[in-house]
Amino acid sequence: MTDVLILSRSEAERVFTMKDALEAVEEAYRAQGEGKVINPKATSFVVPGYNGEVDIKSAYIESMNCSGLKFAGGYWDNPVKYGLPSVIGVILIADGSNGMPLAIMDGTHVGAYRTGAAGGVGAKYLARKESERVAIMGTGNQGRLQLLALLENFDISKVYAYDRDKARRTAYAEEMTLKTGVEVVSLDEPRKAVAQADIVVTATPATEAIVFDDWVRPGTHINAIGADMPGKQELDPLIFKRAKAVVDLREQCIEIGEIQNPIREGVITELDIYAEIGEIVAGKRKGRLEDDEITVFDSTGLGIQDVAAAYRAYVNAKNRNIGKKIQFF
Repeated sequence: MTDVLILSRSEAERVFTMKDALEAVEEAYRAQGEGKVINPKATSFVVPGYNGEVDIKSAYIESMNCSGLKFAGGYWDNPVKYGLPSVIGVILIADGSNGMPLAIMDGTHVGAYRTGAAGGVGAKYLARKESERVAIMGTGNQGRLQLLALLENFDISKVYAYDRDKARRTAYAEEMTLKTGVEVVSLDEPRKAVAQADIVVTATPATEAIVFDDWVRPGTHINAIGADMPGKQELDPLIFKRAKAVVDLREQCIEIGEIQNPIREGVITELDIYAEIGEIVAGKRKGRLEDDEITVFDSTGLGIQDVAAAYRAYVNAKNRNIGKKIQFF
């Protein structure tokens, strides 16, 4: 008989930390840069009438001999209408040798942490090492996780939080100050947040620019997290005229990432993309070269992140005897 491990959300939370997420995502990027993954482009579609979208990602990672699939839905009315999270996901991973399922687990926690970790890894290789001030644009769940990921690699002294919803950004500032011990300040002018920051994180569902070129100082690093579908946008395209642009997957980012906008408007071309993050993590390209460079990491989310993260959660759960086993055959 072959057992499949089932992990609920609470169990996933027990076995998968931000440190796990950062290590798993970095390993996935390195394997990508070494050409040891299969990573098809994501499939995304809007669900008419329900303010929702569905994202499907899949991948294979040679070093883990593991393949997997994540099905995630973003339904933005869920908290008010149904008392449910806005994002709900499920991840399945399988043995790469024979396709036998290894685990089925909650993808909401694992997926959210791997997204936070993607920004953390991007900043590790692209931001100035002495970066200490962060602007968080968008104070939802990802605004929280992106900050937690940055705190693993940077000595952050101050955080500037902006969200169009004043109550939400105020609550964020209070919560994250208490949680992290770092001073988090709620600002009502986004320009003030960006202009004072060493690292800027955009984590919103915006469809027009919320960060503008003349706000961004030399030496700033930007993690562009929110754009993951056609029509989404968080950055002024003119930023890319000054910036070193790094993407998680060229073809995918050109279609659905932040970089779709400056390319469409003719500000830059596809040839202006400096590198994929995997090339930098694998040591094939240099990351930041000068202190005054502006760098942008366009993170759309990859199946390899989900597979690596889920595999780490699976191994941790097995080692700690957490989760429910069911006989599959």
